[in-house]
This record gives sequence, structure tokens and C-alpha cells, in this order.
Amino acid sequence: MHKISGVFSAVLTPIKNDLSINKDLFLRHCQYLMRQGHDGLAIFGTTGEGNSFSVDERKENLEFLLSNKIDPKVLIPGTGSSSLKEAIDMTNHAANYNVRAVLLLPPFYYKNVSDEGIINYYRHVIEKAGNNAMQYLLYHIPQNSYVPINFKVIEILLKLYPNNIIGLKDSSGDADRMMKTIKYFNNFAVFCGHDSLALSIVKRGGAGAITAGTNVCGKLLNYILKNYKKENEIKNFEDLQKLLMQIRQVITSTEPISLMKAYFSIIDNIPEWNNVMPPLKKINDPQNQKLVLILKELTNKIDKLIVNT
Repeated sequence: MHKISGVFSAVLTPIKNDLSINKDLFLRHCQYLMRQGHDGLAIFGTTGEGNSFSVDERKENLEFLLSNKIDPKVLIPGTGSSSLKEAIDMTNHAANYNVRAVLLLPPFYYKNVSDEGIINYYRHVIEKAGNNAMQYLLYHIPQNSYVPINFKVIEILLKLYPNNIIGLKDSSGDADRMMKTIKYFNNFAVFCGHDSLALSIVKRGGAGAITAGTNVCGKLLNYILKNYKKENEIKNFEDLQKLLMQIRQVITSTEPISLMKAYFSIIDNIPEWNNVMPPLKKINDPQNQKLVLILKELTNKIDKLIVNT
């Protein structure tokens, strides 16, 4: 049985015009996502533009969420960094608050690094985190990091830290690799980072999903993954999955963070939602942007489809 499972949203991070984090809107968005049925929130990951913020900013805003009654046991902060010291510092901070787990990128500046080097990085973070009970999800996103988490790395880390390394978020989009990971490592929690593949992965033993799309369609993915065993009893189950795939296709047809933030600027009627951290570029005039309008049209179908199941 997996030590961790469920559907976690890869949370967007709203920012102000001065590029500081909008704490109040961040809290509101986290509360909204939990109402959509999520098991938890993965903050300051790729979708949350985590690598665009300083350690101090991430610490301060983690503390803000906690001080406003966000349960630490639903939080999975991203703590990885190319700076080993910063990764240790952020992991230590998260561990001090007893968060559910941390999502740990490999160091991602140098390319073609050795397995030994990657393992050494993880060893330093885990052994200097100061909390022997802290649990870690490795983060495999080679299209961004260019540092894959291969089976040898997983195997050695599991032998070294069997109570700490509990799983992996796989955002590669490679379903075959995810299936092999599930098959090869017993009780190792494989989280799918791809909305459209999540159902297939969970059916074959995956632990769940940590995805960007759940910012806009969290209720839909939660419903699908928590009811798939009753698939034959739900007359429009295929329509639910089809809608999820359509939403995913729209989100990934452009830069997804900018698109989803533009979407929320319209849905919430808060223009500041449309801000992104450089080097990302915000979508101008989102009220008249085709993809924003298509996304709005698709998400409007979610409640009706679920009610009619």
C-alpha cells in the first residue's frame, strides 16, 4: 500500500504588479482548490513558478498559508534548487512545519551529470534536513530539468532511505515509463503529472496525480480518479474523461501558466491574476483571447456533467 496517494493540485502562485506574491489571493486559491476535492496542494512547483522565487519568499508564504489554517498535512512544497544550500534550507523549513512531504527536483543547471552526482545531491539534502521522519517525492521532469531520475537513482535512494523516499512525480508524459516504475518498485508512489494520462496510470497501480490542470478542472479529475472503480455504473464516464482531455489539450497548446492565470483573471474578475514572473509573458487582453474563452467554455461543462452522472 502506498505511503501517500490521492490528487494534489500543482498550485498556481498569484503575484502582484510589483512581482511579489499576492498572499491573500494565494490563500484564497488554495482554499478554492481544497473545496474542489483535492487531497492536498503541491505549492511552489513548476506550475507555481517556484524556481522564480527566492527561498525567503517561499518560506514567508508557506508560513502565511499555515497561519491562516491551511493544514500542513495537505501541503507538498517544492524545495529543490540548483543551489544545494538553498535546497537544504527550504527543505529544513518545510520539515519544521511537518508538511505532508516535499517535492524535490534534482539540481538542474549542469547537464549530463552522473547518477552518483544526483544521488550525492539527494543524500546531502535528506541527511541535513534535520527531520528523520521527513518524506520525499522525487521529481522527474526531464523536459525542463534535463536531469532524469532513472531507475538506478531510485533504487539506490530507496535502499539508503526506505522510510523517507516514498514516491515520484513523473511529469515526462511517458506512460510506458510510469508503468515500468510502478511494476519495478513495490509500494513506491508514482504520481502522474499529466492530466490525460492520470486515469490510465492510477488504474495500473499509480498513487494518484499532481497536475497543473487541476487548477481549472480539479473537481473533474478528482471525480474521475475517485470513482473509476464504478466506471461501468456511471453512464457518462467516457464523457468526463473526454472533457478532461480536451481541457488538457487547450492548456498545453500554449504556455500553460500564463493561460491559466489569464483564465482566472476573467473568472474571478481580478486583473492582477494575469501577472506572471519573467521570463514568462502574460496574455494581453485575456477577455478577447481565443484560448482563454475556449477554456472557460470547457470548464463550464464540468458541473453539469458531474451532476448528470
